[in-house]
Amino acid sequence: MYRLNMKLVRTDADAEQSKKDRQEACKNPLVPGARIIRGADAVPVYVNETACRQWFYPLSEVNDLGMFTYIEKKAETDVERPWVTQYHPDINLYFYILEGEGRVIFGDGGCSFETEIYEFQELEVVIIPREVPYRMEGEWKAICLHARTGVYGTTAGTNRYPHPVVTVDVPKRPTTAEMQNLKASGSLTCYNQTRTHEICFGEVAGSKKKYMDLGENRKDLDQNYKALDTNEIYREVTPIDEQTNVKKNIEEAKKNASVLGARVLKRKDAPPVYNANAGLKQSSYPLTWTDDIAICNLAEKLASSDKERPFDSHSHPDIEEYKFILSGSGSVTIGVGDDTCEEEYYEFKAGDLVILPRGLAHVDAGGYSALYFHTKQSVFGKTPGDSMYPHIAYVYTRPPRPTKEEEAALNDPGTFIKMNSRETYNVYCPNPIERIEKNPTDMTHLRPDLFPDNERNF
Repeated sequence: MYRLNMKLVRTDADAEQSKKDRQEACKNPLVPGARIIRGADAVPVYVNETACRQWFYPLSEVNDLGMFTYIEKKAETDVERPWVTQYHPDINLYFYILEGEGRVIFGDGGCSFETEIYEFQELEVVIIPREVPYRMEGEWKAICLHARTGVYGTTAGTNRYPHPVVTVDVPKRPTTAEMQNLKASGSLTCYNQTRTHEICFGEVAGSKKKYMDLGENRKDLDQNYKALDTNEIYREVTPIDEQTNVKKNIEEAKKNASVLGARVLKRKDAPPVYNANAGLKQSSYPLTWTDDIAICNLAEKLASSDKERPFDSHSHPDIEEYKFILSGSGSVTIGVGDDTCEEEYYEFKAGDLVILPRGLAHVDAGGYSALYFHTKQSVFGKTPGDSMYPHIAYVYTRPPRPTKEEEAALNDPGTFIKMNSRETYNVYCPNPIERIEKNPTDMTHLRPDLFPDNERNF
């Protein structure tokens, strides 16, 4: 459905655009980091383990994401160059399928996890649970991402190599060069955010195997002995938030009942609603407590809304919000309604990753579709909101609306809100920021005894 035209070569014009973006960001030099990473700036890499071309967006050490990539998968690789079975310690991996279809296969042959199989197609979210081995098949295109810090507070990989991968098995490759460059089974490798450098740690500390219950070997001496089915116990005692209505997928996940959370979120699991504050159609995928991502929303905005239903200006304290532009074009203005910072302006188009810095007000405009999301924990160890209401917003402006119902749904400037991941409930909090304004330091002319003319012109 969403087709992106990713570049293999970065041009002089692309470099000039990045220079302009950096200059715009210099208006607020105390807030580090890029505000936008263009699709043209993504680094194309052939990943031997997936047999896919991937474009890695050059995130930095101040970003809450550990990795963000666009990936193109061909069906013929399932036979010629199958996906390496692998897992990712400490973090969940998320795929948003843009077009095509395929399936994800979880498990390690019953050693630690039973085999689970799920089919997926466009506009669905595939969630790879932490530490669970998986491989993927089919022909599809997707964006793929994970947080730098998991919901349990554990940092992925290392500070500069935040994308950890453990190889479970080593499938065949048709050339000697490809075989020689596959990682050994059981090895841990951490990659930087463009997957251009790596740290190989060798075999992971400890190897997974099933515990040998010696009591089972003595069941002939104990007629009352009954071997434990731990998955059955988990199914009986652990409450489960059924994030999808697909019964087959619900039953499939019960094979490994100790692994909480959905594996695939269907498009129909995220029904569209109207977001009056943004003036757009929004579909929130039903994430849960164990997800590293707090929200995952598909937004569809019309350019005509800018006149009658403009965006409200708001910020997200303590966390970065990301918008990946799927189609169309538009702009974001940072600092509207906040006199403590200068306004920054960026235009975006399909393939661009917009990064809205924590605590900075922003307003969107234009006609576009985008996937927007943020993590549950920031790179600085902050947890915005709380476990049940992790999506927070601080409001700066109240734009006009043409109907009374929409007017009533808007929030007043100074409102601080916590929302759940599905944005079905709001918690209105007493404003934690009593007053923000510029410090009046420009009154030196009132004290000529302290600031003579020669010093004022220094």
